[in-house]
Amino acid sequence: MRKLFLLLAFTVFVLDRVTKLLAVKFLTKPVSIIPDFFSLTLAENRGAAFSIFSSGNQAVRFFFLIVIPVAVVCWIVFYVFRRRNLSLVEIVSLSFITGGALGNLFDRILNGKVVDFIDFHIGAHHYPTFNVADVAVSFGCLLLLYKYVKS
Repeated sequence: MRKLFLLLAFTVFVLDRVTKLLAVKFLTKPVSIIPDFFSLTLAENRGAAFSIFSSGNQAVRFFFLIVIPVAVVCWIVFYVFRRRNLSLVEIVSLSFITGGALGNLFDRILNGKVVDFIDFHIGAHHYPTFNVADVAVSFGCLLLLYKYVKS
């Protein structure tokens, strides 16, 4: 199960990196996929979800955008390698969370910002632009929540 955890987390991380690199290279202008609903639009986010912590005290931003994600990833890896009886759902969900967190953390450490490009909107009303790492973290959290609510 540990090998599956590492494989899935690595796959999510690589998929996130590749899609972000492609977005930076090819999305010079927004590309409408479903008019007035879904586009690929290059955006940069210096904060976390919904751009929180995108401005303000540098020490606070560093703590919430670097220190806490590193601690969470370390805790998850420790937890996965320490526990012997994790279910497949737990392994999948924790690997998605880890791979996604590492993808965005990589961007923040390397560039000081995260590349986003998935853009849902209805007319002029936009949901915050996001990326594959965000999808993976959200899916992993929802899957884990479902598992524990169902239990």
